[in-house]
Amino acid sequence: MSEKTVNKKGKKKHKINLFSRFVAFLARPLLWLVYPTKILGKERFPGGGGLCVCNHFTPMDANPILCRLIKKNRHVMIKGEMFKNRLVGDFLRAMGGIPVRRGEADLAAVKEVMSALKKGEKVVVFPEGTRNTSGEDLLPLKNGVALMALKTRSQVIPFMYYNKSGFFKKNYLLGGHPFTFDEYSDMPSHEIEDRVTAMMREKMLETRRELIEIVENYKGSYKKYLAAKEGK
Repeated sequence: MSEKTVNKKGKKKHKINLFSRFVAFLARPLLWLVYPTKILGKERFPGGGGLCVCNHFTPMDANPILCRLIKKNRHVMIKGEMFKNRLVGDFLRAMGGIPVRRGEADLAAVKEVMSALKKGEKVVVFPEGTRNTSGEDLLPLKNGVALMALKTRSQVIPFMYYNKSGFFKKNYLLGGHPFTFDEYSDMPSHEIEDRVTAMMREKMLETRRELIEIVENYKGSYKKYLAAKEGK
């Protein structure tokens, strides 16, 4: 059974039970086998904290990043409806889930994400705010995501999937080049909110274009892609 403890500030803090942690431990490699994804550009993945932003097709999209790249202190924003059942909620918490209420400004979720970033931890966020079923490369991004990175002076690591993941269906996930919003750090948030969001979107689309080139021109071989670039 899950418990709630009280921190020094008197606020309730969710405590995950050992059973949920154990189930999450077993689930991570199983999900990896069921949804096989080849991660490209792993050497770009930086140490320290950061906001990992990714395009969004399925509920399983965060798993490769959480299981293969982030060794500890994993966090991912997940829609709050998924936490209504206590057992499911505990499992998602054990997987690093941070519940967020969609369609409104969820200050508790924002504070939890920013707290993790300030502690030098990594958080996975899907800035489209919902799963993309439109056929477009990327839906419009939510402004608040970029602001969390800006206010905590965190690096942003873009990730892009090639296709929608499916049962035993091979997919590709490319990690792009990390970037920051340091050039805007001394400016008022309300003045540069649209600019930093547009910058994040362009970095994600840039990663998407690179991924398409790797998959379609080099059959998914990141090594061959790099060799071709160096040979130019």
